[in-house]
Amino acid sequence: MEVKTSGGANKPQGKTVLLIVVLVGLFFVFLDSYQVIEPDERGVAVRLGEITSDEPIQPGFHWKVPFLTSIETFSIVPKTYEVTFTVGDDGAITKDMQTLGATVVVRYNYDENRIIEIVKKYRNSSIIENAMKDCIKASLKETTGKYSIYDLVSQQDAITAQVSEVVLKRMQDNYPVLINSTTITNFDWSEDFDKQIRETANRTQQVKQAEQEANIAAAQAQKLVKEAEARKQAAELDAEAEIATARGAAEAKKLAADAQAYENQKIAQNLATMQAQWNYEVNLQRAKNWNGKEVPDAAYIVPGTGAVVPLTNGK
Repeated sequence: MEVKTSGGANKPQGKTVLLIVVLVGLFFVFLDSYQVIEPDERGVAVRLGEITSDEPIQPGFHWKVPFLTSIETFSIVPKTYEVTFTVGDDGAITKDMQTLGATVVVRYNYDENRIIEIVKKYRNSSIIENAMKDCIKASLKETTGKYSIYDLVSQQDAITAQVSEVVLKRMQDNYPVLINSTTITNFDWSEDFDKQIRETANRTQQVKQAEQEANIAAAQAQKLVKEAEARKQAAELDAEAEIATARGAAEAKKLAADAQAYENQKIAQNLATMQAQWNYEVNLQRAKNWNGKEVPDAAYIVPGTGAVVPLTNGK
């Protein structure tokens, strides 16, 4: 029995496959016909190897010719680039011919006004980062060559500022980047110089220790002198106090003697006054008792009574 195949049955199936292929193609065409630029990005449109953007493409939704035009995006978010130079052939040479290593950190971001320049001259950012490494190395060598290795610590701020200035000038003049800061986070040097530093530090410590011991001895001697002076002053004060005490005692005795003499003088004066008063009263009484006869001196006239008392019996 012979089976016949109908060609009309395959036509709908072929149309379906073709329709699916067309739809899939249109879908991919649609996907490649636009691009979204993020807020921290800027874009550059390139069509068949030619830049079609006069200005960097700003954030937002943008249509483009599918498969023929591409929009390359570049982030303008600040980046950190760190490079380490080891002691040796890769290191810098100081003014006193010491080999120096260092770690330099540069914070930068792409200049959004010069984004198109990245595509025209450098194609990608790796070339710029390599150029930055060479620029940092050259700037470090140029700057540290003006200083001795002993200046690294005391002059680190000045060295960092000068390296930053040189990096800024070289990079921003020649590359589409903005340098935000340059920091030297570490210095390194040879083991021989490290040993020399330790020996110098030990000698310095010994000198400081000797100076400290001398200062202690001087302080102790000064203390003894002050103590002797204090004892001398105390003895002088004690002597002065004893003299003052003796003077006080002598003056007190003199005052007591003067007081006694004054008291005796007053007693004598009082006795003389009393004697004069007594004589006055006696004479007054005699005058009152006068009867033409002289009262004998040997009679005692009692003051206040007028009585005459003979001092001898029978007279």
